[in-house]
Amino acid sequence: MTGTQPPVLYGSTLARGFRRLWDPRVWGTAVGAAGATVFVMANRGELANPWPIVAALTWASAFFAYAWFVFVNPRVFIETSPVGPRAGITYLGSVIGMLVLIRVGTALLDDAGRDGLRPAVIILAVGLHFVPFAAAFHTPMFKVLGSVMAVLGAAGLGLGWVRDDRAAAAAAVVTGVVMLVVITADAGRPHRQGG
Repeated sequence: MTGTQPPVLYGSTLARGFRRLWDPRVWGTAVGAAGATVFVMANRGELANPWPIVAALTWASAFFAYAWFVFVNPRVFIETSPVGPRAGITYLGSVIGMLVLIRVGTALLDDAGRDGLRPAVIILAVGLHFVPFAAAFHTPMFKVLGSVMAVLGAAGLGLGWVRDDRAAAAAAVVTGVVMLVVITADAGRPHRQGG
């Protein structure tokens, strides 16, 4: 063990993420990183110059850090406790709630002629759907990620409603980068907790 590697605790494994692709703490982050990338790339074009280029460069930096800390940097994987019997129901309920909120929010925005605010509704819904995952899957990172996303989505919706629809696109871009940062910070913690 070198000075740069975290100590290995009982019931844990020191490994690089690419050697544990089957672990949800590795493959699960790829889903989040893909979503983050979509938020940035699908919405950066709505921003005034030079922000689309700034957004792409910021995303690239965050994505590089994500790839390093999740897949390359050795880290401690603590043995996870099994999820409870209600975890599947929590997951399913959260996804259904997210889809309903997106659909209802989109319909309301369409009726108001404000469909440009849809990215903010999506961010809000996706963020809220993550919050119950923290307890169900013993992963506190989901509470942080979901709460921050919900706040960003609500801010984009509110600012977009009173000022300019581009606030929703800006919120989506910021959300994408924040998602990568939160996932990266979680992977980079010296002692990984939960599952």
